Amino acid sequence: MLAGKVRHVIYLLIALAMLVYALPRLELSAPWSIMSVFGLVWIGFALIIITAHVNALLMNEEKRKELARIKKAKALLWEQKLLQKATLSRKARG
Repeated sequence: MLAGKVRHVIYLLIALAMLVYALPRLELSAPWSIMSVFGLVWIGFALIIITAHVNALLMNEEKRKELARIKKAKALLWEQKLLQKATLSRKARG
């Protein structure tokens, strides 16, 4: 589990460095130009990435296990739906 946390710390530091590097270079002063909209969207995406990594670092083990269980259940449900569609299409053809 430590390797996962180290990975999130590294990605968080990279995202913060990109934001600090790009912030002075983005044109945000022009009112609703293409460059200012791009800058705002880019900052928004960077903040989403930073928030996701901070959330992953602060998440406790119980929550992590619960999310893994939900993900596994969704994948199983998706697989069952795909198998059901495949069997229905075979019956329709044959």
